[in-house]
Amino acid sequence: MTDFLRLPIDPADGFPQAFRLTLAGRTYQFRLYAAVAEDVLEGASGLLDLPAEHAFLVLTVDREEPGGLTTVLRRKLVPGVEYRAGELVLTFPTMRVDPRNLNGIGSFGSQVVGGVGLR
Repeated sequence: MTDFLRLPIDPADGFPQAFRLTLAGRTYQFRLYAAVAEDVLEGASGLLDLPAEHAFLVLTVDREEPGGLTTVLRRKLVPGVEYRAGELVLTFPTMRVDPRNLNGIGSFGSQVVGGVGLR
């Protein structure tokens, strides 16, 4: 069983967002963005539970190496799935995004929780 460290995702910073993280002597760049169709946004009356039809969260993880960045993962995320990204394992149990956090900042109740561990 993997022990997960909580990723420093701050939904109030909005999406897309990016951050760097160093684990086991290696540095990684994490980028998250939400892809939501316009018709989903027009019908939204609160938080969007992702993934949904025509709405999902995408994660890209790049490992920083002397020769440049190496992409180790680019995926649409699904709760309950453990993703392998090189020597990392990732999980995202909660993905609820308020439409106002799409390309916008503010505390609107969005919740995106992700964890990372070493394989």
